[in-house]
Amino acid sequence: MRTLGFLLLLSLAGCATLDGPKPLAGADIVFLAKSGKTAPEIIEELRRTETVLPLQASDIVSLHDAGVPDEVLDYLQRVLIDEIRWRERYSQSFWYGPGYYRGFGPCPFPPRRGYRGGPWGC
Repeated sequence: MRTLGFLLLLSLAGCATLDGPKPLAGADIVFLAKSGKTAPEIIEELRRTETVLPLQASDIVSLHDAGVPDEVLDYLQRVLIDEIRWRERYSQSFWYGPGYYRGFGPCPFPPRRGYRGGPWGC
């Protein structure tokens, strides 16, 4: 009976999710700018909600025309570039990162100083 109770508790705990704050949309950023929030306050809200918007040039121009401060637009671009770099770095790090050898994934052997070549040229 204890085992059944433990398994039930474990399965329920495994299904629990932690919902974070919902990311902001472009209309939300315009609303914050028009409601009188300063650029640092808007940026802090963007950080808190972990908002990354894939903005095109026309989107940036429309946000600027709607009254969003330049500092916020610069922050949105910087966050987008950082997100792209993070995804690119970690999307291929397993197969093509440090220690990659001949298509077999990470090198299981410790690297030796000055050694290059051999069947496992790690």
